[in-house]
Amino acid sequence: MRKTIYIVLCLFLMACQSERPEIKVALHSCAVMPVPRASAAACSLNGKGYIFGGRTQDGTYLNDLWQYDPSTDSWTQIDTLPGSPRVKPLMIADDEALYIGLGFSKGKVYDKAPSPYLKDLWRYTPSNGKWQALKPCPNTKTISPVPYMEGNKIYLLYSTGWSYSDEIKYYDLEKNRWDSIMEDGHRAAARFAAAGGQCGGRSFFGTGLNKYNLREWHEVDLGSNTWIERTSIPGKGRNLCAYSATDRYIYLFGGRHFAGEYTGGEVFDEYMRYNVADDQWERCGAMPCGRGENMIAFTIDNQVYFGLGEDEQGRMITDVYCIEN
Repeated sequence: MRKTIYIVLCLFLMACQSERPEIKVALHSCAVMPVPRASAAACSLNGKGYIFGGRTQDGTYLNDLWQYDPSTDSWTQIDTLPGSPRVKPLMIADDEALYIGLGFSKGKVYDKAPSPYLKDLWRYTPSNGKWQALKPCPNTKTISPVPYMEGNKIYLLYSTGWSYSDEIKYYDLEKNRWDSIMEDGHRAAARFAAAGGQCGGRSFFGTGLNKYNLREWHEVDLGSNTWIERTSIPGKGRNLCAYSATDRYIYLFGGRHFAGEYTGGEVFDEYMRYNVADDQWERCGAMPCGRGENMIAFTIDNQVYFGLGEDEQGRMITDVYCIEN
């Protein structure tokens, strides 16, 4: 009898979680980017947004760098990476520069040379337009890293190569050196195309795909490699979400729930946010651009911008929106 009551109570709580009211947020549309793309990288620096790389509707890989100015609601192509065009690259910023590289280029994964798994890493300083080549990544697990900046280190969680990964590596900016955090048996399972974010000095990581579409969500202390399980995302597991953080929330946009094949399953039109203080997820409704995956997101002055990517038919999304927090 007690077991039956417990099961009923669990089902009731699950139903309450799935039926929680949506949080209404204010949105406005932004200028359309001149070259729509999917599988690009994005971040912000000193009041501007930046988008790098990705691929176009006809499958052309890109290595162009664009800047978004919110004060004029305009896009400007500012430079081109000296390295190869690529998809699913790394891009993150400190107080002065962008760090761009890694990712995947066109080529057969079985070819030994050149490898489609790109290892190059570059520092780009917008104030003077200069590129500086940094030490290349030591291995070929370079696709879709979830990046974090802490002090003088860039941490990359679970960037993948030919197979799923649970590798954590970091680049020391001062020493120009790569290193890895060894597995201690307590971190999350290997996966591909996860999401994450940093909020209030805390780092979070989750979702993605291995044999399953994952819903789990963790808080991670990168210095000590300590993992704490937090509240899982509501609804179905997913990967290929766009993500970005404010001083209170981490937002997830779209993504795909795979169903046995790479292009199968369901692409989501919803976006949600994680309330760091309360360890709770809140649904924000449907995205104005419809269903999307391989999108981008970045945050400028605590306002989140999201868009681009592609729908479930592979058509490019041209729209960009701003969430007003």
